[in-house]
Amino acid sequence: MPKISQSTIDAVEFVHTYDLAMRMGHWTKTSGGGSIKVECPNPNHIEKTPDTYIKKSTGIFMCYGGGGCGAKGKALQYYAWSTWGCWDPKTHFIDAVIGVCELMGIPIEYDGPVQDSIQKRVRPAIQPAAAPKAVFEDVPAQPAEVCDRVYRRFLELCPIYQEHAEEWMTKRRYTKEQINAFGLRSIPATWPESKLIVDTLLKEGYSLERIPGFTLKLRKGGNPLNEKDWYWAINAYGKYFLPVRDDTGRIVRLRMATGQEKKKYTWFSSGPNVEVQKNSTGQITELKVLDPSLDINANPHEMRRGGASSSHHINVVLPYQAHSEQGQEVMDIFTFDSVVITEGEHKAFYAASILRKPVIGIPGAGNYRDVLPVLKKWGVKKAVVAYDADAFITKDKDGQKQKNEQVFKNLIDFSKEILESDGIELVFWIWNIADGKGLDDVLMGGKLPMEVNPRTKTRVPVTI
Repeated sequence: MPKISQSTIDAVEFVHTYDLAMRMGHWTKTSGGGSIKVECPNPNHIEKTPDTYIKKSTGIFMCYGGGGCGAKGKALQYYAWSTWGCWDPKTHFIDAVIGVCELMGIPIEYDGPVQDSIQKRVRPAIQPAAAPKAVFEDVPAQPAEVCDRVYRRFLELCPIYQEHAEEWMTKRRYTKEQINAFGLRSIPATWPESKLIVDTLLKEGYSLERIPGFTLKLRKGGNPLNEKDWYWAINAYGKYFLPVRDDTGRIVRLRMATGQEKKKYTWFSSGPNVEVQKNSTGQITELKVLDPSLDINANPHEMRRGGASSSHHINVVLPYQAHSEQGQEVMDIFTFDSVVITEGEHKAFYAASILRKPVIGIPGAGNYRDVLPVLKKWGVKKAVVAYDADAFITKDKDGQKQKNEQVFKNLIDFSKEILESDGIELVFWIWNIADGKGLDDVLMGGKLPMEVNPRTKTRVPVTI
């Protein structure tokens, strides 16, 4: 078996334990003192009250419950404790690295030749004794065309609140035409508004089953074995929705602007935490809890079923004047040979309108796996990577210049993928951080980046 490359191991070391816990579907709760509370990942340590903490700044976790069971470390150790109930670097290291890579979407590279006969390792199943900590599989969402139909009608029914319209038109500098083309809408602020929208969708014949963000909840005082006591609702909070489109213009997911400083955006998602078994007549006969952190006796109102997890999706944005209809190929309505790749929905919306070219918005610097297939499908000749300025340089508290190491690492890994592909030229757009952190900030300031070719080291001003 070839040795796993150091670059792959380094990528795993960069994974924050909180991100891994979230991907594994584990319960988390932000607490004071710069820590995040989680349940102990040790499946053999049954707690009445979670007493394990992840330090936000370092990603180091430690179990304090009952004096502690010994579970501690970072993401690699968290995975091992969750899977095997212990951590032995000699026994678990390789399988843990591979397991974290598979969960977080990190490409596994090897030093030396890799034979075609090498089989992909499969994470060992947790034994019955560890069932309370088992990681349940995501329920697959409906196909893109189904999600698109539901989301388009849903957004038509959602309001636009004055405060959000003012934010879009002042802070974001969108026109009314752009707001409509992008499909920006406010999250219903009251229960009657939300209920009316959901009821309208159902009356019009839209199925909400396995549409991320829509979920079945139990009525107050209801019987979970009675189907009539479950009702459809939206699993949303925050300020407003940002549609995420695929390469044929279909709205495949929705992002939510939360209004929170630490987590400004999140997905409109509704992964179920319970499932039901039904008999031949459709009656519910059994209720199965999927999330071990859920106590249905104490908190029945927290049960969710019928929905689906959103997962991560890139956002393909065209200039608002050339927005495609459902299922229409981008190449059929727009001519281009280069594509800009940046972080976030707003940056992609604004940049596409100013630059008059396709922009791909990545939901976080490390979520780039789906970009290259789209570039190849389109026959793109030139890929422009325009990550935030702190991917290259920023300043610490002492005024010393330093990179955002995690973003920079993701940038390097993504760049390698493009450079190793045939027929695609890679360039970077960079700018002075004093002109703005993101590409949209720079463009709003009336300035343009410098274009850097990593192969030739040449620099030229960007022109529109």
